[in-house]
Amino acid sequence: MVPPGDVQLLVAHPGHELLLHGWIGLVKPVVHVVTDGSGHTGEGRLEMTAEFVRACGARAGAIFGALSDRAAYQMILACNTTLLLWLVTKLAAAIAYRPDLIVVDAVEGYNPVHDLCRMIAGAAIEMAGVDTKLYEYAVVDRPDAFDSNSGDVIAIDLDDAEHARKIGRARRAAGRVPDIDELLARHGAAAYRSERLRRVVDWWRIDDGGALPLYERLGEQRVAAKRYHSVIRRDDHMIPLRDSLRRAVEERSCAF
Repeated sequence: MVPPGDVQLLVAHPGHELLLHGWIGLVKPVVHVVTDGSGHTGEGRLEMTAEFVRACGARAGAIFGALSDRAAYQMILACNTTLLLWLVTKLAAAIAYRPDLIVVDAVEGYNPVHDLCRMIAGAAIEMAGVDTKLYEYAVVDRPDAFDSNSGDVIAIDLDDAEHARKIGRARRAAGRVPDIDELLARHGAAAYRSERLRRVVDWWRIDDGGALPLYERLGEQRVAAKRYHSVIRRDDHMIPLRDSLRRAVEERSCAF
């Protein structure tokens, strides 16, 4: 059951909202998107998300394609707390009216900007001094990975018609959104009948027990192939950026 009241969604890239197709149609959240989805091509896909948001009766938030993908990755590599804090401040202002919950990309170690969403939202809640609950959903893991019997999980199961609409929209977007075909092949279309939101308590926890994040392994391969110049690393970039953000938020908390 989806709790009543105002809700917000923060995703890393345009296209992620398709994973919560049913939930968005039910609760009509304010939708925030960190990047414009331009990747390395320079061609954004934000208008696709804007169209979907309008069609669902939801609305775009204060953060909506605020950064290019390149700028987001550079922010992490440079440990640019100033730019990250700007995003946090914008979201903190947007939730100052105390929405019930905000949902974000889960920390999966797949893409650092995905993992950044938890940090941005958690820091914004703390800065604004609100009791808004923080939830996450699986982006690349199985959509039903979170235990629906847990009291910390909100479960939405789509009927046949809604599931068909979701998969149809995803397939139409596959040419522009990386990973859609791969995820459907890996998990199967039936898995996307489930949408699960899991409660997050400690927003600053982005270490999954010491295992090397996939984005580091992929980054090393792409540097070797001369596609990237640098590798984003959790210990060298994400953790210091997180720690710097926590200090900055503590200084600014309750400013709203």
